[in-house]
Amino acid sequence: MRKDLSLIRRLEKIEKELGYCQIKLEKEQRLATRVLFLRHHRDQLLLALDGYPDQDAGSGDNLCGLEFEEIARGIVEEDPHLDLKPLCDSFLSFGMRPDILAELEDLELNINDTAEKLATFRVFHDKVQGLQSERTTALSSFDLSGDEPVLAISDNFEVTETKWNVLTEDLTNFDDALFCVTRAIDYLASARAFVLTARSHFPIQDWLKNGYLVDLLKHSTVGRIREMMKFAERNLKSALGELICLNEEDYDFLKPQDFAPYFAPLLKPLYLRLFDDVFGQKKFHNVLQLVEERLDYTEKLQRRLQVSRQEVFESQLQHERDRERLFHLIGDERRKLRLAPS
Repeated sequence: MRKDLSLIRRLEKIEKELGYCQIKLEKEQRLATRVLFLRHHRDQLLLALDGYPDQDAGSGDNLCGLEFEEIARGIVEEDPHLDLKPLCDSFLSFGMRPDILAELEDLELNINDTAEKLATFRVFHDKVQGLQSERTTALSSFDLSGDEPVLAISDNFEVTETKWNVLTEDLTNFDDALFCVTRAIDYLASARAFVLTARSHFPIQDWLKNGYLVDLLKHSTVGRIREMMKFAERNLKSALGELICLNEEDYDFLKPQDFAPYFAPLLKPLYLRLFDDVFGQKKFHNVLQLVEERLDYTEKLQRRLQVSRQEVFESQLQHERDRERLFHLIGDERRKLRLAPS
């Protein structure tokens, strides 16, 4: 009997180590998904960068050779000879290009860090193979005909534990996504406050007469709006990076058409509306509408994720209880087994 208990303890130790390895392999799979997401995002940004040519640093007080006051006057007077498209494109490039370049730099660091972390998980593949071989050898010491209850319980345990691992990682992804979404809400709320301040305090007429683009986009209340929107967009992208790692077959809210409005770009529409508001002298009405729309969407996203997160938590908790129960049942049934004849 002492030999039986020794083998049973050995099997329990092997299976606990296998469970630990399976958790690591689940993490590895999600890190691999994240690397693919980050690389795809980087490639998309590189393609987008071609659409925003480098602007002449000396043209910061005009657009395409036209002074700001001249552009504003042409818009107010509805000058048919004023072509707004190249002006808007130039304004967009001036804002978007440095933002994209800064994000690309951060992305490269993120990709490299994640890839290095991913490489550390390779050792668990070999470890799993070794443990499975040890388990097979240990089980061969018992006299098994094939219909022992412990075999069916073990199969059930493996299915339950695999699902528990998936749900545990899903829960982590949900928590990280919710953290990022909550930060995005904070940034959008701050952006809204700065828009309201700009509506009453930013001197559009003075800027049109004497200002530079850098004064508008970096050294003003408008610059603070831009900064808040940039960080809100970054956090929403980070949240999306967490959500694409989920075991999506379990969730009905991961359809691209459902998520598209929540994760649509923020900076490009901000610059487009800013151009319209500043040169059309509209008191930042369009910018305020954009910020409030996206704040509303992001708050809805937060509520959806909170509901789904709670469902995952409850399911994970139930699977954890089942996992513990089955693990103890396996131990009880193994103690009923007999050793194979020598």
